[in-house]
Amino acid sequence: MLSLDLLLKESERIEPVPQVIHQLMDLADDPEVPVSEITELILYEPVVTANLLKLANSAAFGFKKKVDSVHDAVVLLGLKRVVEMVLLNSVTKPLKAAQKGYGLETGRLWKQSVSCALMARAIAEKVGVSEKHIVFTAALLKDIGVIVLDRHTGEAMPTIRRAMAAEGLSLVEAERLALGIDHAHLGGRIAGNWNFSRALVGTIQNHHLTDGVDDIPEAAAMVYLADSMCSMSGINGDLFCGHYAHYDRICDQLGMSEAAANRIMSDFFSRKENIYGLLAVL
Repeated sequence: MLSLDLLLKESERIEPVPQVIHQLMDLADDPEVPVSEITELILYEPVVTANLLKLANSAAFGFKKKVDSVHDAVVLLGLKRVVEMVLLNSVTKPLKAAQKGYGLETGRLWKQSVSCALMARAIAEKVGVSEKHIVFTAALLKDIGVIVLDRHTGEAMPTIRRAMAAEGLSLVEAERLALGIDHAHLGGRIAGNWNFSRALVGTIQNHHLTDGVDDIPEAAAMVYLADSMCSMSGINGDLFCGHYAHYDRICDQLGMSEAAANRIMSDFFSRKENIYGLLAVL
């Protein structure tokens, strides 16, 4: 069985989310925050500034005028979208690598993570929650533990696949059986080491809803629903396609009709090529 301390030590090779992200997220839901306060935060991060302007000027957004400053980017895109773009860029490198132990080719984990984050945001907007950035961030980082576990899954993968096929276990249940830990719990611990909030850590750890489903927090429910949509849409790798055991219940809890859920998936697919074009810029 794998040592959690050893895995957390190995996770240190993943470049942590920049501190500016935490500051931006604290401001993201404050409608009174002045643009100058946001721009000042980002301006002190030259790499973040450069990447933000590169993204804002990409064909995916199609602005007629060049975006030459952080101020212009915030005004044109909105604070929440800027926070999302900075976060997307900060976790690009580790998520884009191939995860061969899990059967994911180069870029696959990145695409399923970003797709889940965007669908989760759409769900949050439909439901009308206030802290949309927590839902988006948790959906984006929910599989960060896969990056660390991947090198340990080679010998254990036959056991994991057999448990999932023969015993009907979910991926996280099969990981616990074979490895003594699962990617969701590990991902939450990594997020905790990156100083993310307790709510965000808990959402990452429970996004599969395998640990007590009597009282499901709203954020975890939305990430679960978005992840299920990605599985239904063929975006997730085969190991990550769950059984949707709680899908109907979560839709009821969130007040999400089948028509609304289908519309979110359809809207995403209509914009998929533009979205993946944006990913190529990151």
